[in-house]
Amino acid sequence: MRNLRIERPSRKTDILTWVRTNRCLTFFLALIFLFFLVNFLIVLLGRNRGYAPTGKYSVIITPGMTTKEISEILYDRKLIRHPGTFRFEARIRGLAGKLQAGLYSIDGGMNNTDIVRTLSKGRVHMCKLTVPEGFSVTEVANALQSAGLGSAAKFCQLAKNYAPYDYMKTGNKQVIYAAEGFLYPAVYDFPASYSEQDLLELMVRTFHEELCREGVLQEAKKGQLNLREVITMASLVEKEAVFEEEQPLIAGIFLKRLKIGMPLQSDTTVQYILGGKQREIIYYKDTEISHPYNTYQNYGLPPGPIASPGMSAIMAVLHPKKSDYLYFVAEKDGHHRFTANYNDHLRAISDIENGR
Repeated sequence: MRNLRIERPSRKTDILTWVRTNRCLTFFLALIFLFFLVNFLIVLLGRNRGYAPTGKYSVIITPGMTTKEISEILYDRKLIRHPGTFRFEARIRGLAGKLQAGLYSIDGGMNNTDIVRTLSKGRVHMCKLTVPEGFSVTEVANALQSAGLGSAAKFCQLAKNYAPYDYMKTGNKQVIYAAEGFLYPAVYDFPASYSEQDLLELMVRTFHEELCREGVLQEAKKGQLNLREVITMASLVEKEAVFEEEQPLIAGIFLKRLKIGMPLQSDTTVQYILGGKQREIIYYKDTEISHPYNTYQNYGLPPGPIASPGMSAIMAVLHPKKSDYLYFVAEKDGHHRFTANYNDHLRAISDIENGR
């Protein structure tokens, strides 16, 4: 009997046979391998740590800018190693053409993946501006400019005629700023790309939304003053009262003076005329200035608000505290002494001046 020689298939033959009989699985595994290989290369080539200087860098992306233009800006700022890799990552993640305009804060060393995600989600660099209660248009404008967020002169110019809501409108040509009194006091966070016009619109819109939320528009219809007059009176109360608990009492005194035909005689309106930094002392000669906003020389409310009141001051005007008082004078700590007649008022002034 002839010896039979059995040849074992080579390992290479085994693999080829397995591949031929498992084509679908082979294709699937190849895809997985390719996926991990591409991601590995993306991560490897998208690392910018050690290349980009540490720190935060502002990058402006303008509307209509292409992914190629964006990659070149980032490359010029030394925030990415390879513009082509950045574009490839944006494309493979389906985000090419979806990078949003704005001013961004990019950390030096941030990898391409994080930069692409940041630009695609519009995580723009935010700025902050605090508008305290009792700030006038000029004070808001100066704060804006001091923070490097815009031009004070441009903001004031825009505020002269900006009155998008009916209650802001007035035919009184003596009004200095149509938007005066209607810039809601708050801490604002906004994109650095905001213009002076954007900020003005934001503050006035926020004021309107708060009036609606607190029901002020409806409540004002029930009182003796219309809404614009309520805000005007509230601006005086805001500037006069250092302490919130005194606001309803001061509002009640001002409303009583209006009712009996007595001048409001508010130093805050004289301060508004004088402008600039708030003075500690108003002299008698200051009260004699001939000006529409001088409530020593003119009866009734001034032509418009002198500052933006907080909601507590507005509510104080809508719900004033009744009393026998007609006068008040400020003490050194900001509290007031209230009196019912002029002689007692003069005595209170003398006592305060002499430390009594």
